[in-house]
Amino acid sequence: MQIVNLMQLLNANNDGDFLDVARFNGHTFGTSRISGTSPYWEMHPATDEFFYVMEGVFEVALLLETGTEHVKIPAGSVGIVPKGVWHRPSSAKGTAFLYFTPGETLHSDKEDPREEDAGV
Repeated sequence: MQIVNLMQLLNANNDGDFLDVARFNGHTFGTSRISGTSPYWEMHPATDEFFYVMEGVFEVALLLETGTEHVKIPAGSVGIVPKGVWHRPSSAKGTAFLYFTPGETLHSDKEDPREEDAGV
């Protein structure tokens, strides 16, 4: 059985590092501590993405058909970003979280990456 102390792992590395935690059914759990807003949008075309917030408030902007939705996930909570939704993580005061993304991740630095998808 593998045991990983997430806080020790985070404290031994730099904020902003995305760290592999453990393999699970052929995929990897990861952890990170961030503050500020990611410069990139990301999207997972075939799978949902799971977050467990360990400290602080994890904020995520979701690009939906109805517009941009901003969601705040407090410490002790989980959030799931549905597959195919462009999203950008942030945290004004800093956050530490565990994530699980079992599929492909696409990244974009465009203001609205959905326009890329549409060939605009």
